[in-house]
Amino acid sequence: KLFLVHAFFAFLVGVLAVLVPHLFGIFLGEGLHGSFFRWNPDDEQVRLTHVVIRMYGALVFGQGIMCYSMQWVSDGVVRRSVVVAYFVVFLLTEIVLLRSMLTDTHWHSVNAMNVGLFFCLTCFYGWFGFAQPPPVFEGLGACD
Repeated sequence: KLFLVHAFFAFLVGVLAVLVPHLFGIFLGEGLHGSFFRWNPDDEQVRLTHVVIRMYGALVFGQGIMCYSMQWVSDGVVRRSVVVAYFVVFLLTEIVLLRSMLTDTHWHSVNAMNVGLFFCLTCFYGWFGFAQPPPVFEGLGACD
């Protein structure tokens, strides 16, 4: 079920990032400018930021496809490798966000929430990837 839940959120976040990138621009210091769902920035830097957010959204959506497909994979080594890969991704994201938060001249509570979210994801995937016995990754039938 882990991969199915991960796939759901990856699909959701990926689609939102592609369709409404300014929702994620808030984490990069962008203002709302009166509307949460409609906003057409005039600033070229903001347009560039939106392109990067959309590309990231496409990658996250693609990860959702991979995670969704994992429910039909019975090879425990492959399943554990995916979990460990997500641990590394979330750990590196946590480090990048923490560095950004600690070196920024302004305090943004949204950044602290992101740091907390990725810290929790890092801990969860680390625990699941390194502390769980191999049969956990091979499906319920292997635990008997």
